[in-house]
Amino acid sequence: MSLPFQLLLIPFLTTVAKAQSTCPDPGDIVYSPFKPWFQFDYGPLEGDCWSAAICTLDQADAARNQQFAAAALVMGLLPLVLRDIAWPDRRVVLVSKPLPALVEVIVRALGLEPMIKGNVAGWTEEESQRWVDWVRSSPVAGAGLRSRSRMMVLVAVNLCVLLGSYAALVLVEIYSKRSALGCVYPVIALTWCLIAVIPGAIHVLFEKFRQRNVKEGMGAATRASAVQGADEAWPVQFAWAVYYIIGSLVYTSIMAITPLELFVWVVIMSVVTGASKLLALYICLMLRNPALDV
Repeated sequence: MSLPFQLLLIPFLTTVAKAQSTCPDPGDIVYSPFKPWFQFDYGPLEGDCWSAAICTLDQADAARNQQFAAAALVMGLLPLVLRDIAWPDRRVVLVSKPLPALVEVIVRALGLEPMIKGNVAGWTEEESQRWVDWVRSSPVAGAGLRSRSRMMVLVAVNLCVLLGSYAALVLVEIYSKRSALGCVYPVIALTWCLIAVIPGAIHVLFEKFRQRNVKEGMGAATRASAVQGADEAWPVQFAWAVYYIIGSLVYTSIMAITPLELFVWVVIMSVVTGASKLLALYICLMLRNPALDV
């Protein structure tokens, strides 16, 4: 090992040694659901986020570390399973005309795919009508179709639920264990949810190009896909792939999750995902062309 590399390791090894020498009692920190690092007693030296993580993992026995690893695996699956897979009809929401660009970015960032009715490759008229019938009969999707004011109320309520679930996401990250990617930045999970507007904007930009080519007879209709951004231009696929990779890394790196914390994380992420998609659905239905009688 070269001398320059050894010199680079000195600050890290010093931090580890300091943390190990001032660790709280193992019975207090190894299994400590929803107890943040600043509530532990580190003795004469001041503790920090990294000290808590090092102490937890260093003092845990083999069985507990195996539990932490299994929980990290489940956490890493949350972004892909909840956001991208667990939604009927491949996250498609039919609209009668294109949404305004900014609204479409928000809808795609929230997790749905707005597609123009009659312009979805692989969908017959019968399948499109079946989707419309589902909207009419669904107590959730069709709850606000009777009046525009009721739909606006549903949008407002879902927006409040989404903001509340975002706040819960921040709290559970602060009072649970934090991400190894940013121990001093306790809102990294919420940040990942919000930066979905970046791949969403790239998606909308290339979608506008595709729609223009379709009008000029040089492109194909949009194809519904179970993977967000699939069958689109490669920059769109790349943007969404990077976004989901970042999400998996962020959630996998949440350190030393206990089973109770894991359950709460799953519940909160389920609420975030459901509120996001319902808000996107209601926005699309509220801004639909009145000629579309749904």
